[in-house]
Amino acid sequence: MRRCITVGVTSLALAACGGGGDSAPTTTPVPPATDVADSTAPTTSSTTSTTTTTPTTTLPETTTTLATEDLIKQAVQEYIAAYQSCGEAPPECAPEEFTATQGPSRAIVSEFAEGLVARGLYFATDRRGSYLVAESVTLESPTEATTIYCVYDAGIVMGPNGPDGLPTVVNDVIASVRYTYRLFLEDGAWRVGEQHQLERLGEGSLCPPAE
Repeated sequence: MRRCITVGVTSLALAACGGGGDSAPTTTPVPPATDVADSTAPTTSSTTSTTTTTPTTTLPETTTTLATEDLIKQAVQEYIAAYQSCGEAPPECAPEEFTATQGPSRAIVSEFAEGLVARGLYFATDRRGSYLVAESVTLESPTEATTIYCVYDAGIVMGPNGPDGLPTVVNDVIASVRYTYRLFLEDGAWRVGEQHQLERLGEGSLCPPAE
């Protein structure tokens, strides 16, 4: 996931963050939602405990739901990968290609990318081992689902070249954050339409091991 960056007057996320609460895109998937000055993606945030949750699923253990769960998880992974690509090349970002028409993510990612371009910021291609782990998947209806992920965000936000001609490091704080994603089934494919930060676990690797 990508870290939240203050762009202009709005703090946007990894991702891709959702509306409501504190809007924040984390570097993510995500782009999916922390500030440039104070780290992670594109969200509503509320810092609570540092206890990580063992990955579980609320879907019934049937062949049909397991297939649906896999598709939902894949959609989140693809969203985060596309969000990262947007951050690496903001002028080429096309949120309509990987976000749902429903939910605020498409507009937020668009504004986020525009803010990066305006300030000359971008994501480093080296994600330094960043990863995300699914903690739960809930099928709300045949066309809506929510997931909770723990994101280990070690990405770096780069800025314009300094006096030495080299790019400046704007944010390289490593953090672990829990996010919730809301997905919609549109034209036969699951897509992320909203992202919110649930809990900032703290700096360092505090998520369960990568699957």
